[in-house]
Amino acid sequence: MPKQRHEANYPDSMAEVFGALIMELSRHRWAEGARLDTGPRMPRVGSRYVNERGTVLRRGRILECRKPVALTLYETLFDTPCRVRLRLRWRVESRDSGSLLRLDLGYELNAAASLRRRHWHGRLDAHCGRMLGFVSTRLGGGSAARQGHETAARDVGCGAAERRGQEHGQGHREHERARVVQSGELLACSQDVNR
Repeated sequence: MPKQRHEANYPDSMAEVFGALIMELSRHRWAEGARLDTGPRMPRVGSRYVNERGTVLRRGRILECRKPVALTLYETLFDTPCRVRLRLRWRVESRDSGSLLRLDLGYELNAAASLRRRHWHGRLDAHCGRMLGFVSTRLGGGSAARQGHETAARDVGCGAAERRGQEHGQGHREHERARVVQSGELLACSQDVNR
């Protein structure tokens, strides 16, 4: 299972960094707006969510949420014919000059996705970097000192074979979304309208 580690230092306290992380994850994963009066709502362990952005359907589950220390998510990305399983472990640690936010990402590719290994590695690397940037912006810093974060190589677009399979993929995404909604454990279901 390939792994990536991403880190960012923030001058803020652990509770502030964890709160900003929850607010950004809720905005990008389970599509809850951040309530200014009460702050972010802590996600329940075992909650499920579904999110669609472009051609990628993201289905996930919250495995661990220990405030203000750790959050673990298990996600599956469907982009026909590719399937990528992710385990994202966010951890906040105290430092002398603030807090360190560390993201350990492990992922598993199906046969179709493994043919595009470099593409998926680059997309996941870029996504993790953007999430750290979103947390930094939420904290008001805009420029956290990042360590151990390598830049994504290059993002290769969809090939003709993947485009031909997209019609089949649309039905698969609808089926997956309906299955999770019917399970009764769904935290939220969102869809990106900017396609």
